[in-house]
Amino acid sequence: MSKLFTVAILCCLSSSLILSQETATEYVTGMTAIGRPGSDASCPPIAWIVTPNTPAAKAGINPGDRILAIDGHRGVDIVQARTLLRTTDSKPSTIELEGEHGPYTVTVGRIRGLLLYEKEGWKLGPDGGLYPKNATEAEMRRVSKITVEPADKVFNVGHYPANMDLYYPGFEVFVWKEPQPMTVGGIEDGPGREAGVHYGDAIVSVNGLSPRGKSMAELEQLFSSPKPATMTLVIDRDGTAMTFAFELGRASDVAEANHKRRYNGRMIPSVIPPAYLHCFDAPPKPH
Repeated sequence: MSKLFTVAILCCLSSSLILSQETATEYVTGMTAIGRPGSDASCPPIAWIVTPNTPAAKAGINPGDRILAIDGHRGVDIVQARTLLRTTDSKPSTIELEGEHGPYTVTVGRIRGLLLYEKEGWKLGPDGGLYPKNATEAEMRRVSKITVEPADKVFNVGHYPANMDLYYPGFEVFVWKEPQPMTVGGIEDGPGREAGVHYGDAIVSVNGLSPRGKSMAELEQLFSSPKPATMTLVIDRDGTAMTFAFELGRASDVAEANHKRRYNGRMIPSVIPPAYLHCFDAPPKPH
């Protein structure tokens, strides 16, 4: 996300997220915040997602509220907020925020992070990464070794197509150099994930057609539709062929379900108040 830094105070996984063993066993509030490292008070950390029935939700924190201070530390940036909100003990925090009706202060309890991740359908792998609950040992070992960028990506605007009116499976496609097969890349909460598709699955065919040898434009057409449609996706998961059939989702609807929206050609959290949109402008390119 360029220079933006997302703090996963709770697990809100819209793509493969690798965390340390320490992170998974920390105590969290149930709030995901986002912001820019090194920013001043004009661009404070902002609550992005507040998971229901967590300490943050019970305290009354709302998505879009700005974090002004944590335990007396005022004017913190997102990196400092991360350190203060994820702790190794369950001691509550006093958080000052500004919401729709002005400033307010709450005391927020904590819950062990791993408990929240498990409720969201994830488990901790041997490498400290988070994986789908039904991931095998072989799958976790394979995915943990994905450390380089692919040669190209289909739907690479933050895992979404450039045309948000297209219907697509809710994931980007990693295009690797031949003879490596294409794989499922960053995957959102959407049609593909709900059907059981995993990050890193090798793609064998789409609606009976192999994706190999196709141009990027042809791949986008293969993996999307201008109108509602069903996709039959065949993948190879560590030597086991699996077939998934599911209805494609409109990209704009998938984004809304993942608390995101398009802004200046980029995907940002949908809860950002208008007065703070400038905080999410892309930094100027060096000349």
